[in-house]
Amino acid sequence: MAGSRLARVSVLLFIAAAVLISGCARGTRAGTPLTPVDESKGDVYIYRNKSEVARAQPFYTTVDGHIGPALANGSYVVFHLEPGKHNVVVSPGPWGFNRGRTIQVSAGERSYYQFDFTPDPEDKLHFEQTVLRARPVEAARADIALLPGISPRATERRISFRRSTYASLSDAMALPGVNDKARTTYEHWLKQKLPRAFVVSTGGGWISTWGLSVIDAPGISDPATRAMQRCARWRNVVCQMYAVNTSVVWTPFPAKMIAAERKRRQSGQRSEEAIDDMNVEKATDATAGQDESAVQSKTDAVTMPSLEQLIVD
Repeated sequence: MAGSRLARVSVLLFIAAAVLISGCARGTRAGTPLTPVDESKGDVYIYRNKSEVARAQPFYTTVDGHIGPALANGSYVVFHLEPGKHNVVVSPGPWGFNRGRTIQVSAGERSYYQFDFTPDPEDKLHFEQTVLRARPVEAARADIALLPGISPRATERRISFRRSTYASLSDAMALPGVNDKARTTYEHWLKQKLPRAFVVSTGGGWISTWGLSVIDAPGISDPATRAMQRCARWRNVVCQMYAVNTSVVWTPFPAKMIAAERKRRQSGQRSEEAIDDMNVEKATDATAGQDESAVQSKTDAVTMPSLEQLIVD
């Protein structure tokens, strides 16, 4: 009898392990031949080369404002898009500027874009210079041949945040660079159940999230991940977590980083990408915020901060 129970338990453990392994398999292996292009659509490849810098940090992607997958270190994602113009943005998360561009997609063709980021030699955590760069076909294919692909669905990659002494959690007036509406939203956010997250951007925008189940971000249960993914819709801003659960985690942006970006904007450069960014900024308002009340479906009662530990003392 005991042997029979042990055998059943072993079988169940084997099945569970098999499901877990299969669930972890995402995308394609490095060197896998590229799939044929659908003649009615165009394939857009976005990639980041493997680097020791930010190797554990997921970069977030959006296409036409829709949440895309998290771009892991040394990987690529391919979007199958309708012909025409599309707005693509990549965000390195809370340590660098979101960059994007409006791209022209042609039916039956591939195009390639590399997200390039450069840390300051004196501050390797932050990225003063980021760019979403169009790449020649042969060079891009050589790069991608060395990288694994990421599943083109939204993925949840959680990161930890270090608790700061910037301000008291309840002090809405301490929120940096935002207007009174943002402070009112923050006070509303403080009343929401855990888990929850509040993000602000250098453009004066904010995003508040809470709960584990939301309509516009299927499969992303963690509010901090949802907030960073949503903030990836905005170009030319840095999105940084202000508070997670019951802790303020904000640290001021490096002055040198902000000064470098201000200089870039005022330099008078009129490259195709710079003009494209200016046009998009006129059409979108990054100083607007987003309260998750508009997209909440249901939230589960949660007493612990999150499924994983997010705060590091």
